[in-house]
Amino acid sequence: MARRVAVTWDHDRLKRDRLAMLQAEMARQDIGALYLSEGPHHRYLLDVKVPSASVFVPVEGDIVAFVRSRDIGYVAMEHKGVELGNETPPELRNIQSDPAGSLRDLMARNGVAGERLGIDQLRPALLVPLIKSGLEVIDADLCCERTASVKTEDEIAMYRAIGQQHVRTFEAFRDAIQPGVTELDLAALVTATWTDVGGEDIAQLNVCSQENMNPWRRWSTERVLAAGELVGIDLHGRSSGGLRGDSSTTFLVGDEPTPEQRRDYREAYEYLQAAIKILRAGRSIADVMADQPPIPERFREQQLQYHVAHGVGIQHSGYPHIDPRAKPIDDVLWPNQVLSVECVFGETGKPYAIKLEEMIAVREGEPEIIAGIPLDKRLLV
Repeated sequence: MARRVAVTWDHDRLKRDRLAMLQAEMARQDIGALYLSEGPHHRYLLDVKVPSASVFVPVEGDIVAFVRSRDIGYVAMEHKGVELGNETPPELRNIQSDPAGSLRDLMARNGVAGERLGIDQLRPALLVPLIKSGLEVIDADLCCERTASVKTEDEIAMYRAIGQQHVRTFEAFRDAIQPGVTELDLAALVTATWTDVGGEDIAQLNVCSQENMNPWRRWSTERVLAAGELVGIDLHGRSSGGLRGDSSTTFLVGDEPTPEQRRDYREAYEYLQAAIKILRAGRSIADVMADQPPIPERFREQQLQYHVAHGVGIQHSGYPHIDPRAKPIDDVLWPNQVLSVECVFGETGKPYAIKLEEMIAVREGEPEIIAGIPLDKRLLV
């Protein structure tokens, strides 16, 4: 029987708050309107799974959703008050055949004629006419990513539920580990468990054991687990509000860890805890990167291939990206950003690694741990 998490959020308020936050960021960036056709963006605004859709967002007022006629019924049920493009006059919805004219009309109708138009992705056949028409077209991604990086209170509640779903799934994974099972066996169990706990779908799942952990192979195989080995999981489970979780953990196969495994696991755990503590609201990304805890030299090559932390949300890896290989972005951490903080400690030439990853909510003081990944206490003693 499915063990669903309790709903403690309000979907209508979620959509209102998301739109208000996006429009505030549009005003800050002097953007008159957005035309968004990438799936995560219209999922963010509509909170409905709908294929082949696009959304027009004026800087003030409600949105216009362009959906296929076959989808209007259920979209209208879930998002009342939104004008649906296929129900408007042809001159306002014929984006495919006359993108410049249609978008000009929409902008004029919403009082933003002549202002900047942000787009996320368009085929050249649609983009070129916009540019030739004289519309000032800009990239919408930064506006959308910065908005979505700060979560509403309803989204924080959703993430707490997603954290519970990750924990329950990891516990089922842990309990199924034994010599003789394969990586694919465990991946199948995780997929079934995620559905059982009420998850929407799995955006990415890695189950890797022993040498497949170092370097991290990502895609599960028929490799059979043996006693004394390590096995790790990295789960990107999507759930309420279209939000995507991202966390990882590592367990021992069998009962007898080696002293070397214990040492490596503890160092990874202590690094992760130290990395989490410095992620506080108001701190610049540059300061956060400068204050990163030291990485033991034997693990540096592998660890530096990964972000120190990155945002999570509707998309797979979101703003801000705290990347040790790149120049720090010019921004600070904001309250209610949800980040995944990652550790991959694998010594070059060794047949395993330790992968641990926690989701946290940024606060003025100590970050909030969204769930608390299950750890292998046998490796921490």
